[in-house]
Amino acid sequence: MEKREGDSHTIDENAGQSIAPRRNRGNLSNLNVDMQVTNPPEVAALFNLHQAHHFGEFEHSSEQHCKQELFPKWHLPVKIASAISLLTFIYTSLRDVIYPFVTRNENVFYKIPILVINKVLPVVSITLLALVYLPGIIAAGFQLYFGTKYKRFPQWLDRWMLSRKQFGLLSFFFATMHACYSLCYPMRRSYRYKLLNWAFQQVKQKKDNAWIEHDVWRMEIYVSLGILGLALLALLAITSIPSVNHSLTWREFHYIQSKMGYVALLLCTVHALVFAWNKWVDVNQFIWYTPPSFMVAVFLPIVVLLCKCILLLPCFRKRIKKIRCGWEDNTQTNQTSMTSRL
Repeated sequence: MEKREGDSHTIDENAGQSIAPRRNRGNLSNLNVDMQVTNPPEVAALFNLHQAHHFGEFEHSSEQHCKQELFPKWHLPVKIASAISLLTFIYTSLRDVIYPFVTRNENVFYKIPILVINKVLPVVSITLLALVYLPGIIAAGFQLYFGTKYKRFPQWLDRWMLSRKQFGLLSFFFATMHACYSLCYPMRRSYRYKLLNWAFQQVKQKKDNAWIEHDVWRMEIYVSLGILGLALLALLAITSIPSVNHSLTWREFHYIQSKMGYVALLLCTVHALVFAWNKWVDVNQFIWYTPPSFMVAVFLPIVVLLCKCILLLPCFRKRIKKIRCGWEDNTQTNQTSMTSRL
């Protein structure tokens, strides 16, 4: 039965395609007859009318093109990402470039293209990733407070939740750029000069082995966590593609985007913490009484992860699950309705 229906469908399509050219041929033949019968001025007028009709269609399509917005869902995420990038760039430049120039008259402006930018990229990436999951926590708190899922979220929260996909894709973009910049470190000329200086100092101090055990472990763990975090972000980005998204069930999509998303946020946060290692207690890291950029970067992700851990407690988790299944707290609902009436 399915094969027959498909065959009849294809026959109808072919029939429609074969009928259409015949109609066009008939129109063309009638047009040729009319052009032969009528006078030349009338033919010219008919031709001008035909051209005006097509020009009108082009003008109408151009007007529609002008009225359409360009990437409307990306406006808010791009603005926030640009603002975070600019503020982080200024903050990092003041600490790593301006401070040595002011205090020691040391010219290190060469750090801006690679080193400073590569400090900005991970801060923006992990902050945007935290902004993906923060509105879900706020929404859960909103539902716990009102005891129902039927009360509409505020407009700002609703818009924020609708932009989570764009925030996540921007986070993946900045993380990928961070990985590419990090791989470029050994190719820099300044790095090669510093490597020669380190080798000369080691020979001058008559050191046979410059191995530092804890520093080696820090770097190995730090790089490994970064690769795992980037791999999970890539998986989240792939599943957000519409063709891949439609091939998944809602449970599968929710598991990947929610559960594995929080794992990716955890890995990226631990990646930043391992990078810091023992710099938390180093007084020299607090330049002009300002904390290092990695301390600023992990603040929001740690808050999001702690709030998620609180919501996973049985007392909150069961209540949220009941509310999202349709259960309502009558006392909270009545108080809310009375307040709205007053």
